[in-house]
Amino acid sequence: MSDAAIFIGVFGGLFVLRIIAATVFFFALLPQGDRCLNCDAPTLRVQRAFWHRWVPWFRPSWCMECGWKGLLRSGPITPVSTTPSLPTPGSLTKKR
Repeated sequence: MSDAAIFIGVFGGLFVLRIIAATVFFFALLPQGDRCLNCDAPTLRVQRAFWHRWVPWFRPSWCMECGWKGLLRSGPITPVSTTPSLPTPGSLTKKR
């Protein structure tokens, strides 16, 4: 084998390993579940992008509280309260 082929093979392999290592590292950093990164409120799942077929473990999300949008790992969903939230007695009166 020529020296050029060995050089290209070694550095090409190192380049691919670096991409794989970075992908695994950043995947581990993404939180699992449906909580917002900024305000810890439950997020809404948005329409899947075209690339979801190739990376189904990512979940595109949007936060109604702070407007954050991004990717989260698929995980446990926050249960939705079925009881209606009633206003407190003092919150309906206007303050002067």
